Amino acid sequence: MNKIAILQLIARRLESDLEQASDAAIESAESATHEESRAEGKYDTRGLEASYLASGQARHAVELRESLAAVKNFSLPDFTQSSPIALGALVTLLSSQGREIFFLAPGMGGMEIPCDDNSTITVISSRSPIG
Repeated sequence: MNKIAILQLIARRLESDLEQASDAAIESAESATHEESRAEGKYDTRGLEASYLASGQARHAVELRESLAAVKNFSLPDFTQSSPIALGALVTLLSSQGREIFFLAPGMGGMEIPCDDNSTITVISSRSPIG
């Protein structure tokens, strides 16, 4: 699979995730401000909890939007055999688990892209958790 196709798949996945996250953020914001979320007593925190959820989902949508922009505006660099690994690199590792393929992408990582040969490309970024 070529890197341009990988970037296109990443962009499509981010667009889909962004649409879902935006819808969820709108829905939870409406829930947080709905009349039924008003506190009925001093220990009733439904409205507060709903507002925290709405805030977190809105932040997630912003992160997805930023990642999508980074992917769409990314120019793939040319690599040689002696080039250091950097954004845009497609890296194959041989480990005790077999062959693993990673693509270093701008923005968010953590997604897996299936390939034609039944292998999987794991998308990672500088913000990807490792472990």
